Amino acid sequence: MAPYLLLGVVIAGVMHVLIPSSFIARQLGRAGLGPVAKAAAFGVPLPLCSCSVVPVAASLTRSGASRGAVVSFLVTTPTSGVDSILATYSLLGLPIAIIRVIGSFLIGLAAGVATALGTGVGSAETTTAGEEAAAAGEGSWLRRTLRYGFEEVFGGIARPLLIGTLLGGAIAYFLPAGILEQYVGQGFLSYLVMLAVGIPLYVCASGSIPLAAALMLKGISPGAALVFLIAGPATNAATVTVISGMLGKRTLVIYLLFLMLGSLAVGYGTDAFFASFPALAPSLGAAAGHHHEQLGLLELASGIALGALTLFHVGRPLVKRLRRSEPEAGGLIFEVPDMNCQHCVASVTKAVDGLPGVVEIDADPDTKRLVLEGDGSADPTAVLEAITAAGFHPRRLEPDTSAT
Repeated sequence: MAPYLLLGVVIAGVMHVLIPSSFIARQLGRAGLGPVAKAAAFGVPLPLCSCSVVPVAASLTRSGASRGAVVSFLVTTPTSGVDSILATYSLLGLPIAIIRVIGSFLIGLAAGVATALGTGVGSAETTTAGEEAAAAGEGSWLRRTLRYGFEEVFGGIARPLLIGTLLGGAIAYFLPAGILEQYVGQGFLSYLVMLAVGIPLYVCASGSIPLAAALMLKGISPGAALVFLIAGPATNAATVTVISGMLGKRTLVIYLLFLMLGSLAVGYGTDAFFASFPALAPSLGAAAGHHHEQLGLLELASGIALGALTLFHVGRPLVKRLRRSEPEAGGLIFEVPDMNCQHCVASVTKAVDGLPGVVEIDADPDTKRLVLEGDGSADPTAVLEAITAAGFHPRRLEPDTSAT
């Protein structure tokens, strides 16, 4: 999976540089159902997880996007992504990769249209305090591409990818073949089980792939695996809470209902498709279309690079916490409970970067702490408003209450 995943990360960086967020906002910030379809289409290749997509959705609502377009974007974006598409192809085969993309698009489209019809096509009511921070980075396009891809995108998926790989390896090694087919089955019950596991479990679109491969190896059908691949990355507790507050409870109900029904429909359709065309069914014993020959230099080098990057991104927060000290006089500390990954860190950093009195920014998604160093002139209220406008829910901490 490593060469494809690394290639997807690079492509994600290129897309970030070539396609400005303002372009997407303009396309979705219009009335009617057309932007709903555009939102689903834009969401397919964008490499954002279920928590990092929320600040982007908040920005879209401030740009005038309708609830339907935002919901469509919220469903499609975390369930797909150019990195996960290539990784799905590498491990599970081309048919499942195509079905995952089509299923994600159709579920997002249906949820968006239902939201537009059920709540109106007007834009959601959101705060307009502050403007979105400039997304353009410093340096050449190559530097911005690599920085976004390997710092922000890969930093956001490193931990879920590591956990998913280790769990997938444990399932593949310790569970006997066919045990899940024996106890869970391959019919509608298996879809419900995967749905019940996937919705509360936080996994990213790429990190869920090794888990899905291991589950299929132990007897879960491709359709049940796709239920997990769609429902798992699309939801987590933070996402549900933010959607309820940002778009309303009625929109949240539509979002969850269509996500669940759509996942079940994709699972059923997938198994029906492979039953009609068994030659196209994935063969996990042969690594989904790959062979058992000795790994080539490209696979070995990519695997080593992927492992090194993963360990770097997982270990860096631990080192930072060991070296962490309380801010100097004039510094400010905030807690951002919905700052969950490197995408979130980038959004929070961009929101406060450039505010008067802010000199140095240290955001840690593991401790949920944001520490701002400055000359003492930074306005805490302005900082809170800027972070809130980016789609988060911060609160200020006093140094003595945040010490560990």
